[in-house]
Amino acid sequence: MSDIVTYPSPTEMHFSRFIAAPLTLVWRAHTEQGQLERWWGPEGFSITTHEMDVRPGGRWKFIMHGPGVSTDPNAPFGGSPTDYPNLIQYEEVVHEQKLVWSHGSFDEVMFHVTTTFKTEAEGTRLETTMRLPSQAERDAKATYAVPGHASTMGKLEAYLRQPHHELSFTRVLQAPVAKVWAAWTVREQLMPWFCPKPWQVTACDIDLRPGGAFRTLMQGPNGENQDLMSCYLVVEPERRLVWTNALQPGYAPATQPWCTCAVELHAVSETETRLTARVMHADSATCEDHAKMGFPQGWHVALDQMVSLLAH
Repeated sequence: MSDIVTYPSPTEMHFSRFIAAPLTLVWRAHTEQGQLERWWGPEGFSITTHEMDVRPGGRWKFIMHGPGVSTDPNAPFGGSPTDYPNLIQYEEVVHEQKLVWSHGSFDEVMFHVTTTFKTEAEGTRLETTMRLPSQAERDAKATYAVPGHASTMGKLEAYLRQPHHELSFTRVLQAPVAKVWAAWTVREQLMPWFCPKPWQVTACDIDLRPGGAFRTLMQGPNGENQDLMSCYLVVEPERRLVWTNALQPGYAPATQPWCTCAVELHAVSETETRLTARVMHADSATCEDHAKMGFPQGWHVALDQMVSLLAH
């Protein structure tokens, strides 16, 4: 399909686009870091995310790389002049209905965007309005925004035709990397925050080595129990932690594999840590089930609990 472009007011341009994919998948493609990184931006462009928190008041901070630019994921803010800093600040997030945000560089807001999501026939109708400070700025931006939007939507459509197995996000936490690592790897520190309240971790085993056990017993407010036994695959202190319930401790095969989790840490400063979480599944259906359980909302709530504990 192609864009329908209109100009509702002297400072606005509006894009209407039908996407031949279910609304849930289109929404997730707009709100999950691992998916956005695979299609956001016109053909030939790519992005590196510094942080992403899709909640009112949250922000998505990233660099857009022009064609042919090589990147170092551990130092995404240097490089050539064809790297473009972008900062999206979310103002309104209505699940599977609407996103409202300001968009600019790291230094200034350049325009505002509202995108609505509606089921239509066998797919999804996206309605996006960009509002700029003046007609002159709108007209200048339209010269590249109109073809750029069409190219970006084409990439989205191509991406949505592929299977999707991963959920992910990146956040910058107000805590030093050593404390964040300990919160993930010391039993007494992990138990108070690891699941969103009113759920709680009532038992936990951490054998912090490749092949070692990582077990959490979570209990819900109505007595529900969720007992998860996993096996650590990678343990790189203060840098990377990977575990899977596709294997039991000692690398023994599991009878009901669900997902593999990877947490990567990078010290942004002495008091800030960039955390990237990736959860990988065997198939799209399992991934979709996990998304419906509330990922990444539940992870964000849990991380808020962790940061609050580390602040004391």
